[in-house]
Amino acid sequence: MKNRLTLVMVTALIVVSGTSIVACKTASPPQSSLTAAQVVHNSVERMGTVSAFHFELEQAGGGTPISEGLELNRATGDVSRPDKLKTTITATVAGMLLEVSVITVGTTTYMTNPFTKEWELLPSEFTAVSLFDPGTGITAILDSISGINLVEDESVDGITCYHITGEIFSEDLQPITLSSLVGTRIDIEIWIDQDEFLLHQVRLEGKITEDEIPGIVREIKLSSFNQEVEINLPN
Repeated sequence: MKNRLTLVMVTALIVVSGTSIVACKTASPPQSSLTAAQVVHNSVERMGTVSAFHFELEQAGGGTPISEGLELNRATGDVSRPDKLKTTITATVAGMLLEVSVITVGTTTYMTNPFTKEWELLPSEFTAVSLFDPGTGITAILDSISGINLVEDESVDGITCYHITGEIFSEDLQPITLSSLVGTRIDIEIWIDQDEFLLHQVRLEGKITEDEIPGIVREIKLSSFNQEVEINLPN
């Protein structure tokens, strides 16, 4: 259960969403003097300084098994560094649509039971916020991208972004999934703000874990950078 819930939190990021949350339009071809590698490096450093952000994760082409027959389809929430996170997960079980909430403060994490809606304490070793740390979360994934290329600039919600494509091996997602296939290439696209090098969007195409179906697509959208939110453990 811990491994499945860890995948939910990322996929951190890393990590990974349906096409309905993408609001991009093609802009002019890139004219930057920076290389793709330099843009990614700048983004890794910049994201490491972000104190808070909002995220939206959607999946298309299949869900990710979590536990008790639940399959993740969508997650939205907020992260406040260094140690706070809250998210609402939309999942299906036996064709029924359910919602589960998760709150982490420090090393303590609670999740609502999908059926009773009561808060339940998760094992102490499960720390969802660590998935968003620069060393283990989304920004760490950026360091593992290979074959990167700058393609046409695009606008994400009115913000002009570098659009970069590449690939990443499934095992490079181990820091955020704890369980992954080995040797599987995952296509990745990232959108990085040209002014501040903030990471605004990530798209991953391909199965990461054994239980997923081929062709699954994850898209993560990040926003509201450095806008602090109140996150407290349930009473």
